[in-house]
Amino acid sequence: MAEVPDKNVEVNGRIVGANSTVRLSVKTAMWIVMGIFTIVMGILSYAYFDLKKDINASRQKFIETIDEKVDDMTDDVQTIRIDQATMKGDIKLILDRQTRDNPIKANPNVSVESVVPPE
Repeated sequence: MAEVPDKNVEVNGRIVGANSTVRLSVKTAMWIVMGIFTIVMGILSYAYFDLKKDINASRQKFIETIDEKVDDMTDDVQTIRIDQATMKGDIKLILDRQTRDNPIKANPNVSVESVVPPE
């Protein structure tokens, strides 16, 4: 390999450049892995709790909407029941007035003969 002398830098008595080899100890590698793991888990935890908060808000809004619709349906059913009772009362009143206004009177001039069927 060819060395590039203008890219080499001296750090603490060592020359570091394009051809330098970086060595990593196990302890340093573990610290880097743990740091990345901590950052990723922090981001995921924040995203989880933020999503959970949004879901709870959406669920609460959905429950309130359903409760309002159930209340409206209950009011409509109650109105229908009242209307049915009113109609029943009106029908009874009409029938009662009809029987009072037009009573069936027996006609004494008409005689009905009973007919016995032959045996």
